Amino acid sequence: MRVSEESEDLKLLFIQEELDQHGEWLCDVLSEEIEKKRLVQSRLLQESLGYSQFSQGNNPGLRMKFFSYGRAFEIAGYKKKRENKWNVNTNRLIWGVKERRYKRRDTKWYAKNMYGGLNRLISRLMYGLSDTEIARLKGILEERKMK
Repeated sequence: MRVSEESEDLKLLFIQEELDQHGEWLCDVLSEEIEKKRLVQSRLLQESLGYSQFSQGNNPGLRMKFFSYGRAFEIAGYKKKRENKWNVNTNRLIWGVKERRYKRRDTKWYAKNMYGGLNRLISRLMYGLSDTEIARLKGILEERKMK
């Protein structure tokens, strides 16, 4: 029974460390994406990026946090402009003037990185527990027991 408890503690510690590394990586990627797409006005959104770990029973998890308006303008970028039913350009017909068309700005910073990063996390959790990693985690658990 003792080996089973150690194995469970080892797996739990591994998952917690991977979640912590993934949270740091995801915050960095999201911050870089906000900067790259020039979605910065006051840096409040970038400064609000953060993560925390939680646990429900023996199930660890990761919670991302940031100001909600950052997600709102990404969602607004997906919406298409409503087309007029008649779609007649009167300026062009009467005056021969072309209508100004503005190119929509790419505001996709969250969904692509968040959900693309899940596959990365899953692969690290599935295949990352090597023999050297197990030895390192056993050393950490032994240190904790001595304290």
